[in-house]
Amino acid sequence: MMHTLKIERESLPVIWDTDFLYGPRDPLSGEDTYVLCEINVSSVFPFPKQAPPEITRLALARLQSATKAHIKSVN
Repeated sequence: MMHTLKIERESLPVIWDTDFLYGPRDPLSGEDTYVLCEINVSSVFPFPKQAPPEITRLALARLQSATKAHIKSVN
């Protein structure tokens, strides 16, 4: 999805998920297709239980990076 939409990883929230619904069957192959229903960023539960420390590490790294960039821009 990131590749298709040309979205950089750094521009996404640290934790998010997407929900898809079944779309119409492909008329040639008969295979299922999917339609994006929603993108969640505020009500996502980190799973598995090992996820929260990694989420914290990523969030802290992004804050530190943003702080350094801000300091450079004002100096």
